[in-house]
Amino acid sequence: MLNGAPALAPVHGHLYWYRDEQGVTSRANTQDGGRAKQVAEAVRKDQWKAVRFAPARDRTVPDAQWRFELYNLTTDLAEKYDVAAANPSVVTSLTALLRSSWADTYTRRPWGLTAVADASAATLTTTVSNGTSRPWPDVRVTLPVPAGWTAAPVGATTAPSLAPGAALTTTWRVTAPGTAPALLVPQAATSSGLHFTAPTRHAPLPAPPAKDSYLSDLTWVSAANGWGPVELDRSNGKQPAGDGTPIAFGGVTYAKGLGVHAPSEIVYHLGGRGNRFTALVGIDDFSKKQSAAGATRATVRGDGRVLATTGVLTGASGPTALDVDVRGVKLLHLVVADANANSAFDHTSWAQARVTVL
Repeated sequence: MLNGAPALAPVHGHLYWYRDEQGVTSRANTQDGGRAKQVAEAVRKDQWKAVRFAPARDRTVPDAQWRFELYNLTTDLAEKYDVAAANPSVVTSLTALLRSSWADTYTRRPWGLTAVADASAATLTTTVSNGTSRPWPDVRVTLPVPAGWTAAPVGATTAPSLAPGAALTTTWRVTAPGTAPALLVPQAATSSGLHFTAPTRHAPLPAPPAKDSYLSDLTWVSAANGWGPVELDRSNGKQPAGDGTPIAFGGVTYAKGLGVHAPSEIVYHLGGRGNRFTALVGIDDFSKKQSAAGATRATVRGDGRVLATTGVLTGASGPTALDVDVRGVKLLHLVVADANANSAFDHTSWAQARVTVL
């Protein structure tokens, strides 16, 4: 399409963008004239590019309250000269186009190859989607794997023709010789010359616990914002166990547990063998001594279902004791979220986090 050749996908009459961003640095905001945190929209149609900025963060205000800029990209590719005042009819038409182009959600037409790994089921699912207006002939999907791995398809891996809007979905049962993750690169191709790849990280599940165990002695499936003192530290260069601040509540130190910082999520594989999960969860002494501003809320989930949740945890409130039925749960998620719109001083501990097995 960029080279002017006949396009596989339909060419649209205009292009539209919007921006609603808060995570910008002060330097970026300065570079953008103090507008980086304002809701903004842009449209490109023919030689015109229009950009407009809402006052503050309210995009519902009348059009007249937006700051509107117009550029003629044929003569001003660098967008140095705002010509909105000299082209009121263009401003009016593009304002209407901007207003009509906004949607709260957009449904993207599936295109190419996607892949989704499911560690709990030991599968990877590939989908080839024809988002064009022409049939794709002789579609074929393959899944190369590292030495020692196997990938067996469940369902078709080829299609003699894939009609516009149609898809070919294949689930692959994946086995690995250990628990080390690997980057799998499924591939799809057509006899017309199209070729797609979808690199996807697949992490085999560790073995479920065979006996009553502290979670910090087990291998986690994944950890976001989790660290020592008793498990491998993922937050400061993968330091060894025992390098972090001791877990303590009210001066009582616990040798076993999980340290996190909100927002956090740690996942363990129980494989349906668990019986009860117990723990003390709360703002630990380390964070409490720094400030009383910390506030979090903890949730225990099993295979996506909420099994238990705490009230707001603070240093003053002390920890909450949990005793949760986890029978039948394959994946146990320990989630800690910020509870006061301030993630500072939100160090939280799961002390004595333990699972008993059936």
